[in-house]
Amino acid sequence: MELNLAVEERKERGNGPARRLRQNGKIPAVMYGQGGNHSIVVDPKFVEKLLLTEGGKNSVLTVKGAGLDGKKALVKEYQVDPRTRSLLHIDLMEIDVTEKVEVTVKLTFVGKSVGVVEGGVLNVIAREIDVKCFPDKIPTHIDVDVTPLAIGESFHLDDLALPEGLEKASHQNPTIVTVVPPAKEEEMQASLAPGAEPEVLTEKKEEAPAEAKDEKKDK
Repeated sequence: MELNLAVEERKERGNGPARRLRQNGKIPAVMYGQGGNHSIVVDPKFVEKLLLTEGGKNSVLTVKGAGLDGKKALVKEYQVDPRTRSLLHIDLMEIDVTEKVEVTVKLTFVGKSVGVVEGGVLNVIAREIDVKCFPDKIPTHIDVDVTPLAIGESFHLDDLALPEGLEKASHQNPTIVTVVPPAKEEEMQASLAPGAEPEVLTEKKEEAPAEAKDEKKDK
């Protein structure tokens, strides 16, 4: 997917100017390229919508404005406010459409494995992988058909049939997904100490901002 990204030149730097930009509905950004680094301003709404789209982070962006017209770029990194979840800053990486780029692509697991039908449990270990390809060949996702997996079997990175034009970016061969046997109830009970209760996993709460901690101390 290729989209146009309107940008403006950012003449002021620092926390103050960045804060004023955000108050005016814009965010600071940097575009890294062979011609040097460029401080720019972008519309966060456009980027936020892009990042929420499947494969959106890997969209090829055609930059418009700030003397960068026609240059191609990918979103490399971005920062989000931990409390409001609003976008704070993005880094763009200039690319050459005639050269391969390294990107991270989501894995989508399809089918129902033989092992799951027999009572096993599908254990997904990696939900994305790094690949190399030309910018116009970047997929939104890669399907992994788990149908043939029996209990005790697994797929490794080298087992995946990558779409044409893609190659893995790593020399390692990690496990992607496996089917494990169901845990027997008596084995689970035996693993507990007398009177012990199973651990309940809950989502980790974000640490309160330093300002909030100081306010509590003052009260």
